[in-house]
Amino acid sequence: MRNYLKDAVQHPDKIITNLGRRGLLNWMSDEQYLKLLYKAALKKKLNLDNPQTFNEKLQWLKLHDRNPDYTKMVDKYEAKKYVASIIGEEYIIPTLGVYDKFDDIDFDKLPNQFVIKCTHDSGGLVICKDKNTLDIKAARKKISKCLKRNFYYFGREWPYKNVKPRIIIEKYMVDESNKELKDYKVFNFDGKPKIIQVDYDRFVEHKRNLYDKDWKYIEAAIQYPTNPEIKIEKPKNLTKMLELAKILSKDIPHVRTDFYSIEDKIYFGELTFYSESGLGKFSPKQFEKDMGEWLKLPGGGYLLKNNSITLLINYDVKELKDYKIFCFNGKPEIVLVCSERFSSNNMCETFFDINWNLINVIENNHRIDKNIKKPFNLEKILLFATKLSQNISFLRVDFYEINDKIYFGELTFFPATGLEKFEPNSYDLKLGNLIDINWR
Repeated sequence: MRNYLKDAVQHPDKIITNLGRRGLLNWMSDEQYLKLLYKAALKKKLNLDNPQTFNEKLQWLKLHDRNPDYTKMVDKYEAKKYVASIIGEEYIIPTLGVYDKFDDIDFDKLPNQFVIKCTHDSGGLVICKDKNTLDIKAARKKISKCLKRNFYYFGREWPYKNVKPRIIIEKYMVDESNKELKDYKVFNFDGKPKIIQVDYDRFVEHKRNLYDKDWKYIEAAIQYPTNPEIKIEKPKNLTKMLELAKILSKDIPHVRTDFYSIEDKIYFGELTFYSESGLGKFSPKQFEKDMGEWLKLPGGGYLLKNNSITLLINYDVKELKDYKIFCFNGKPEIVLVCSERFSSNNMCETFFDINWNLINVIENNHRIDKNIKKPFNLEKILLFATKLSQNISFLRVDFYEINDKIYFGELTFFPATGLEKFEPNSYDLKLGNLIDINWR
């Protein structure tokens, strides 16, 4: 009991994750749990309304960026197929077998050296360097225990929640050290590689060095000590590695792409969305803020709350365009785009038809922006507007498009309470002719 209490004082986050693993905190919402865990691990309050640091933004992504593709991307078996389909089979470590339970493994058919992994977690790993000395009983106990747990409940990393627990056995590989594999972990932000983390001596005294894209040593540490005196040679295939990282991280706010380099050949390791589960300790602390600035969250990543109203704001506020669809008898006819609403030069209100042809009309003396590009999801926006305006003589349906994702704005029956000023004035009559007040 004394040791338990001492551990609780020194490492309260471990107590919380242990309770989470055992299912005793499943009743807590993801947000409640993450706030508790974050405070226990980093001794400060988690800011989810306006996240700034790298760790805070990773916690925000756990709650708000739930792309269903992420599930297969963290599954150690499915990820290999996913990555192979994008960059090719030549970058994939050979798979020797996939099993639902440990006793399905036929060790007689395996080579002398191999690696056993669970597909659904982090830590479910057994490395066999000599099959004749492998403690199968201990391996069975470890892997079978891991198969029973849902890794999602440790840090509420949503992609792991629905991964099927399985066992994958891979070919055993080592690099030039002949004793381990160095991990080249590339941190990518919106498809742009920024830094490379190299882990070494993981089974002795775990260390990691950080480098920029030009392989210049970064005087900073994340979670484990760094050593500037350890000169890690730049991989000869670094340019190719960064190219692959860029391809695999395209259209993702942040993902870490891990690779190995063996005899100058690149092998894919894994995809990681939440390094250190968003609880990494940084030195200096400013580096955590610097990495946070690189991570641009979908929709801007912070919420403005006013009573019952919650508005998702984009980082560049003037570029949060409002697409207002004028619908008549359930049929979209006009798209009004409001932009630069917070500009000191007066906001822009620009009219287009549904084929994105500019309409030279000025509303309420506002400016026109002739360079506004057609939204990526215009067809879907018009489809949604059609569905929402059925059986209504006139309705304006408003949407936002942020990072190619559609967000509903509001429904408006009487724009400017029917007192809009148009130039030329004839456009007021033209719109009026589209409203059939006797249509039903």
